[in-house]
Amino acid sequence: MNHRQQLIQELEQAPDDLIETVLDFLHRVQATGNSHPLAKFSGILSDSEAQELQQAIKTECRQVDVNER
Repeated sequence: MNHRQQLIQELEQAPDDLIETVLDFLHRVQATGNSHPLAKFSGILSDSEAQELQQAIKTECRQVDVNER
């Protein structure tokens, strides 16, 4: 089963309020996905690469306290 078939199967079983939310999300992605300047970078990292990058940021980058003034 491909992703399209799996999505259709899930949507057939989903409640109407969830269908409305998914449809709204799809429309927003279609409207902005291709025109956003960062869209070309979407999906270039694997999940493990993204987690590694997040961990490096947490441990190696200076943290800013928004409550400190």
